[in-house]
Parts: sequence; C-alpha cells; structure tokens
Amino acid sequence: MSTSFPSLFPGMLLDAADRYAADHAAQAIQGDPVRELGWTATLVPEDAGGVGGSLRDLASIVEGLATHGLQLPVVETCAVVPLLLQAAGAETARRWLEAVAEGSAQIAPLTALSAMPDDNAVAARHLDIGFELDGAVQGVDLSLPATHYLVPAQVDGEDAIFLVDAERIGAPNARYRTMEGRAGADFRLARLAVPAGACIARGDAARDALSKATDAALLLTATDTVAALATLVRETVTHLKERRQFGVALSSFQVLRHRVADMYVKYLGAKGLVIHCLHAHEQDAPDLRRTLRLAKVSLAESARACAESAIQMHGGMGVSEEVLATRIAQRLIASEFRYGDRLLHVARLLAEQPAVPSLSLPANHIGGAR
Repeated sequence: MSTSFPSLFPGMLLDAADRYAADHAAQAIQGDPVRELGWTATLVPEDAGGVGGSLRDLASIVEGLATHGLQLPVVETCAVVPLLLQAAGAETARRWLEAVAEGSAQIAPLTALSAMPDDNAVAARHLDIGFELDGAVQGVDLSLPATHYLVPAQVDGEDAIFLVDAERIGAPNARYRTMEGRAGADFRLARLAVPAGACIARGDAARDALSKATDAALLLTATDTVAALATLVRETVTHLKERRQFGVALSSFQVLRHRVADMYVKYLGAKGLVIHCLHAHEQDAPDLRRTLRLAKVSLAESARACAESAIQMHGGMGVSEEVLATRIAQRLIASEFRYGDRLLHVARLLAEQPAVPSLSLPANHIGGAR
C-alpha cells in the first residue's frame, strides 16, 4: 500500500510554512504569527513595500499550514485584505498597503467565513458628515488581533468598502470556537456612525475588488482542501499499516485497501481541479467564477466522503482531537462551508444558466398526428 503526494506549490514559502506548522501544530495561537512572519506582504506591490508576489506564492503558504492542520487566517489577512485595499484611491491604497506590509496596521475583513466577500451583509446610508452602517455579520474570524476592519456594504444600491477602527466597531456580541478550532465571533453594527473618509472605495472599483477577493478566497480554500486531503490519506495509510487486528495489520484487509484507494483517487481528482482553477485564474478566464463554483461543489463532496471514511477507519481514535487525522477531517468538513457551501454555489450556478427556450409544436401535432 503505497501512495505519492508531491507538493502542489513547492518552494521556499512552502518549506517555511511547513516547518512553522510542524512546530506549532495543535497549539493555541500566540501573538500574531502571520504578520510576524511577513506573510501579509505577499500580495502587496513592491512600490508599497511588499513582496509583489502572486496568488501562487500565497497558495504555497496555505498548503504548508494545511498539511499539518494548523489554523491561521492567511486567506482573510493575506489575500482578502490587500485585494480590497487596492480598490482605494492611489494615495490611500499605498498608505494602507505600506502599513499592512510593515505590520503597523493590523487589518482584518469584517465578513462572515460562511459567506463570500461580495455578499454584503451591511447596509450604509448617508449622514450629513459621513455614513451610518447597519447590519449583522456572523462568523467573523478573530484568531488574530485587529486594529482596523474592512467592511463591505451597500450604499444606494452599489457596492462600497469601509475601513473602520476596531475601537469604533467595539466588542463582538458573541465569541465562540468553530468546529475546526478557529476563534469566531458575531458582530452587530447598529446605526454605527463613521466619517466620510471611512469609505475607501465605491461603485465599480469596490465591486471589482470584492469580486477579485472572492475568487482568491475560493481558490485558496480549494488549495487548503487538497493539502488537507493529502495529509488525511497519508495518515490513514500509516494508521492501517501500524494497527493490528486478529494478529495482522489492518492494511492487509482488502476492503480497507479498496477504501483507501478510493480516497486517493478522490485526492488526485481534487488536485487536478485546483491546478486547473489556478491556471484559469492566472489567465483571467472569463468564466473563472463558474469554474471556481463547480470546483467548490466537487471538492466539498470529495472532502466530506474522505473525512467520513478516515474517521471510520481510525475507529475510536477517529473521534479524538489529539489525532491529526481527526483535526484534518474537521477541517475538511468545515471547509465545505467556507465562502458559501455547495448548495449556495449550486443555486448560483443554476441561476446563471441561460433560459432554455420552450419547444413549440404545430397545433396539428397536439394529440398525435392524424
């Protein structure tokens, strides 16, 4: 029973993330490791003090962390934030991107992990000296400290992005631990007054930035899923080789070998999907969002099936969070609900389908020919 798991995005970034994750797996987050390691500068342009990297570079970091089941909000902090900030005017964008790259500003998106960034949950209306924000945002990641929040909202029927001080937003209404171990929270913005300058982008610029952030989040979440799948299959194979029953290794039972083979085939299919999605993203394909939605639906089904199989094959150990395979299975199941679950994406795919014209038959065909 042998399998091969070559890296999706090999390189120095993957190696660094892999080493960090291996040293800090199953530990509570201390400090602000994402910013301390400089990962927030990955997508920041060089003229703003960043690395000027690509989404492929950030995917290497995501893969390294997912391989060891370490939960860090890299997608939200390192992808969504800089992509939304780039929608602002040139001077504003440069100033805040520099602050993100050097770590002087800790900015996080005030968006639900279960929703796409371009699905606005906050409404804004004009005041004499600014705006008033109103809405509820549930399931915000609070794993890392934040000095500012980026708040997508609707103003007069068009998209807008607000940059608001964390002190002005205040404490969340509720805090909790998500199923995969993240620190989550719910916020209620009740007629929150913000200055006019808090609106950093509006209209087409905001809509395009939110769309790019959503595409990046979907692609990086898919990368996370594939990297976690590789670890899950590898851990399951190791478990079957080491555990013995009736005097023989579990790996000698044909039904278990077939089940692992099925997991491995699902992993290979998922890996191919992510590579295809990355190429589509790099080529700026016109149907990119549709490709990402289809990949999301397929990956969700494969990940859930593999997670359930791994838990069953681990037996009683499969329900203990001390086991890496269990934490990975939780991660895979939770990933299905990140940035829209498969039912939401199926509904959007169906809504985007062009209407099929009805077939009209001549009157003398009704009831059969005579």
